[in-house]
Amino acid sequence: MTDRLTAQQLADIETRTNAATDGPWGTYEFGGDTLIEIAAGLEETGTGYRARREICRLEDEPMDNDPTHTEWTGEEDWEQVQADAEFVAHARTDVPVLLAEIRRLDARVRELERPAVEAKRAEIRQSFAELAAAAREIRDYEGAVEVQCRLQDREEQWKREDAAAS
Repeated sequence: MTDRLTAQQLADIETRTNAATDGPWGTYEFGGDTLIEIAAGLEETGTGYRARREICRLEDEPMDNDPTHTEWTGEEDWEQVQADAEFVAHARTDVPVLLAEIRRLDARVRELERPAVEAKRAEIRQSFAELAAAAREIRDYEGAVEVQCRLQDREEQWKREDAAAS
């Protein structure tokens, strides 16, 4: 992915994150090391586990139907199930942190880009002023007004862009 996330994409991710069961989530193994459950509010009680809500269950039974897939040993498959479970369980707390970091960095990028953006806008304003002056010089008052209207349109577009970016 090379494109920047849009504000809408970030909002959609945040909506899904906020709709998920509150964290943190944890993992525990049972069933003779054949199942891993991911649960919210997981606590070890000393005699087992207690959780607020089961999120999902992963089994060591692979559903590999890709003929190019290299066969794993039972141990390797179980290690992969464990790694996948840890990834899913940590997503509940990792995603909000990542969203906050994306927003922080995005704001910093906008801050650093601002002087260059304003300099470019000043150049464009100057070009419009020169065009309007040239039109007035040859007594093309209608053309001068048209240039001024186009500059106003551009200024309004910039205001909308600035509002959308913040």
